[in-house]
Amino acid sequence: MALTSHESDNPAKLHRLLLRTVDCYKYRQLAEVDFSLVRRIIVAECLCEVLTTFNDWLHYSSYPSTPVGSSLIDRFVPLTNGQPTNGKYVGIVASYVQSDWEADMNLAKAIGIDGFALNIGKDTYNDQQLGFAYAAAANVGFKVFISFDFSYWTSSDVSTMATYMQTYATKPGQFIYNNAAFVSSFVGDGYPYRTLESQSGVTLFACPNWQPGSFWPNTNNQPLDANITTTLDQQYISDLSSKPYMMPVSPWFSTHYGTDTYSKNWIFYSDWLYQSRWDEVLQVQPQFVEILTWNDFGESHYVGPLHGNNSPLYAGGPTGAERWVNGMPHDAWRDVAQVYISAFKSGASTPTVTTDELVYYYRPNPKGTTCSDTVAPQPTGYQDDDDFVFVIALLKSAGTVTITFVSTISVSVLSLTSFRSGSNAPKQFSLAAGVHTIAAPMGLGTQNFALSSSTANFNGNGGLQITNQCSVYNFNAYVGKVTA
Repeated sequence: MALTSHESDNPAKLHRLLLRTVDCYKYRQLAEVDFSLVRRIIVAECLCEVLTTFNDWLHYSSYPSTPVGSSLIDRFVPLTNGQPTNGKYVGIVASYVQSDWEADMNLAKAIGIDGFALNIGKDTYNDQQLGFAYAAAANVGFKVFISFDFSYWTSSDVSTMATYMQTYATKPGQFIYNNAAFVSSFVGDGYPYRTLESQSGVTLFACPNWQPGSFWPNTNNQPLDANITTTLDQQYISDLSSKPYMMPVSPWFSTHYGTDTYSKNWIFYSDWLYQSRWDEVLQVQPQFVEILTWNDFGESHYVGPLHGNNSPLYAGGPTGAERWVNGMPHDAWRDVAQVYISAFKSGASTPTVTTDELVYYYRPNPKGTTCSDTVAPQPTGYQDDDDFVFVIALLKSAGTVTITFVSTISVSVLSLTSFRSGSNAPKQFSLAAGVHTIAAPMGLGTQNFALSSSTANFNGNGGLQITNQCSVYNFNAYVGKVTA
């Protein structure tokens, strides 16, 4: 975040920056190069490795840096310990072959995603997998770029990082923006991209994840019982002036690792997050949007496909993500993304629905259920979750809603859909065409969803029964859809 000389003497400005730096986890910002608007770009982060913990903030200081395409500026940045607390990370795509990359890219391309941010640590298989990814992108007509994960990289690694840019940034699959190779990061605040550009000999467009920011509702990386807003987005845009901004979108956050693996056991409140965040994208109209993530199964915010039960892609093995990812698809969330991506690229303020569809999501158990879980207790923040069944209704026309109530819920959040939650009795509502997120109190048993309108009449059951018996505290979402 740039500070002019007089701003650095402004206590109120510095105080706001400090507070925003503390209140952060993942945010993508473009802070490097002024540009003219060319096109709107959608990327999805594709993990080549897994973060094991959040970094611990140590202290704050003014840090001089020379980002690519800008004059020398002062940046107020957090310095971190640079290592996860357990010192380990686990490969996500070590077993991939080129056809696996092509399959993922074709799925992403089909909904309007333009490229993958390839998040890399210092894995031994980096070159093999980057080779597969870049070759696949060239074959499919897709784009990729490297995103260095500064949980593992440091400013002393410039030479090695420059070699990566020399090797891959000139390949046909590389995302080129403003005649420069696009490069990104996870954290790495204040990293000297001009030095990387000089040593690599490659013209770079740097898109670093420099803190602060918040991707899910949180305070100091602690769960917050609130919905996300655009406050930090607008502050970023104001501080960046004419420089571009990459806005993040994510559907969910839940992780449940015990002390035998990564000691990550919390949720960020996500019940109403997905549609509301896409609506905020259309409100803010940033230059770039990044979907987090395609394949971070460990934190439950994947929109890519599952890979069967007990896949090595679900980090942590039998006591890790297998326990909350097996049988928990998120594919239907891509259908929601598709209508918003189309609206975003056209500059529209609202999405246009061309196919009636009900995308539902819910947890497998009420939050107060006692599970026979010997790995970890309920995740921190679990009390904030609502015991509701959610539907994102994609509706071409107005119609009749039937929704089940167990307790009072505001009519303002209801939409043009009908569904029955377990044994609860349904009630009816009428609303307009469009996209709406709705909710009904959770009921045990099979969930049934139905729509009646002038353009569609259909119903169907949810793919997972809600029960009060469980062996794992699973706060991941089961996502499915009902269509004609």
